[in-house]
Amino acid sequence: MDVKSAFLNGVLKEEVYVEQPLRYMKRGDGKKVLRLRKALYGLKQAPRAWNERIDGYFKKNGYEQCPYEHALYIKKSKKDMMVVALYVDDLIFTGSNAKLIKEFKEIMKKEFEMTDLGLMKYFLGLEVKQSDEGIFISQERYALEILQKFKMEDCNPVSTPMEPGTKLSKFDGGERADSGRYRSLVGSLRYLTSTRPDLMLSVGITSRFMEDPSYTHWKALKRILRYVRGSLSLGLFYSKSDDYQLVGYSDSDWCGDVDDRKSTSGYVFLLENTAFTWLSKKQPIVTLSTCESEYVAASWSVCHAVWLSNLLRHMGVIRDEAVVIQVDNKSASSWQRTRLITEGASTSTSDFISSENRSEKEKSSWSMSETEFKLRTYLPSHYQLHC
Repeated sequence: MDVKSAFLNGVLKEEVYVEQPLRYMKRGDGKKVLRLRKALYGLKQAPRAWNERIDGYFKKNGYEQCPYEHALYIKKSKKDMMVVALYVDDLIFTGSNAKLIKEFKEIMKKEFEMTDLGLMKYFLGLEVKQSDEGIFISQERYALEILQKFKMEDCNPVSTPMEPGTKLSKFDGGERADSGRYRSLVGSLRYLTSTRPDLMLSVGITSRFMEDPSYTHWKALKRILRYVRGSLSLGLFYSKSDDYQLVGYSDSDWCGDVDDRKSTSGYVFLLENTAFTWLSKKQPIVTLSTCESEYVAASWSVCHAVWLSNLLRHMGVIRDEAVVIQVDNKSASSWQRTRLITEGASTSTSDFISSENRSEKEKSSWSMSETEFKLRTYLPSHYQLHC
């Protein structure tokens, strides 16, 4: 559902004055101004005022704001549950039965002028296909638009987004490429990784050269497009299940960047054998061994597991059981496990706020002990990630 003219629903707390519209100006009152009682588009207060209005309305009607994702509102009863995701003026919602969904639509239409868009098929560039077996999410249309924009729709496809063993450098001495066009393509491909975790590594590496790219870097980007051309229909299928299990995998190279010798970490979390969240990112430090680089990757995955498992448990998606995280380095796994026993997974990351700024109740809900997840210390090579 979409809220029509959402920002006009906000109530202003400050005194804001505007000039009189020309066609509504009265004779003799040309020097007077008008005081606004509600928000208007263009006001810096408008987005905040709208959010306060819709947030207050949800809470008034029995919805709880999720402590792990503030744009998510949940209403629970003994047997039923309603979940609403808010993105500015767009509402994505689902419920345990059709009656709940119908009631929600009626309540929202009474309070706000709404447009019912029906069953979700397209949202922010994501194509959604729903069936009795599950949900398939892809960006085929968007990927085709990228190929057309860069005149690669008729290119010869390849089987991998990057050639094995490729090592790109800022100082390759090659001819410089158009940096504006390069940045445009990197930005387009980064959005495509919303449903394509197979592109994360190659796009992440090529994005390191946006300031002053060479034709070698541009050639690497075009190879990604050739791979996309041959895999347009790929996406993520989430099958229906009554017993979802969250499993994580972490991995790292060592000194993979030839310029600064920093390593690249990667992790992915699966729900029913389908990627749910993922990351490929260069580490901020130079590690001195494979153990250290793998430890950093494992630490990032554990921190993310704290947030993700709390969120999914709060929504009732997964059971209250240990989350398995697969690590392919025994030393890093032992090191991480020892630290968890002594300190707990309380490292401050962008996924959750530092403990000094949380109440005691929030601190306990964010904590995660060793018994709440398992670090598997060895993986066969065919299970390992290339991050």
